[in-house]
Amino acid sequence: MKKVAAIIPSFNMPERTNALTDYISHHCNDVEIITVDNGSDHVHRLEHPQVALGENVQTTAGWLMGLHYADCLERKYKGKFSAYWFIITSAEFTDESKDPLAPMVAWLDSHYDAVGCHPALTEDSTTSWTHMKAVGTGFRQTWMIDNICALYKADWFNSIGRFDPTLEYAWGVDLESCWKARSSGNSLWICDNVKVKKVTDVGYTMNRMGMDAEQRRTLARANMDEVFTERYGANWRKFMMEAENG
Repeated sequence: MKKVAAIIPSFNMPERTNALTDYISHHCNDVEIITVDNGSDHVHRLEHPQVALGENVQTTAGWLMGLHYADCLERKYKGKFSAYWFIITSAEFTDESKDPLAPMVAWLDSHYDAVGCHPALTEDSTTSWTHMKAVGTGFRQTWMIDNICALYKADWFNSIGRFDPTLEYAWGVDLESCWKARSSGNSLWICDNVKVKKVTDVGYTMNRMGMDAEQRRTLARANMDEVFTERYGANWRKFMMEAENG
């Protein structure tokens, strides 16, 4: 049984998915790479995904299908994954010599309250979460990590019910997971010793997403607000993002 399950959903992005899997397989140990072809059309379909879906069920369901496959592997091999590594195809590793996984695994293993860790983002990454950009070396505690290349302890992540499938566009799953971590006295970390680059809207600029980027942002924002308002009330942003605001 591999120690970490790396789950990468892909919709019409085989070359970026292959670049991620190639890097991980050559630089990281004790990791089971689970690629999920999320209903790609035939032109851009992954050649050998671990999970192949007939339709695009969006990012959150893609991760959940990968987790279901990981559960099946645990039953087959009678072992447990210690962590889940959620990666999107907007991410890319830029250091040709560095293992991005080992230092994060070691940090989570040696800090009982640490439940999530993320590589720092490169300075040229496009992101709304500027607190995730690299600022030095070592590890620093943070209030929130985006699911660009996020590593979570499996037992903790399973205890919170994983990602909410009703947040289908993956907007809000990061905020909710990190709020649950903070509110239960656990900690989240950024590792400045390893970095990933995020290229926002890369699939949209390649005309592969079936809609434009602004359309998806509108749908995702509305989906997140509807789910959280029903669950937490109209002021959900105030407490879920309180660390950012003050």
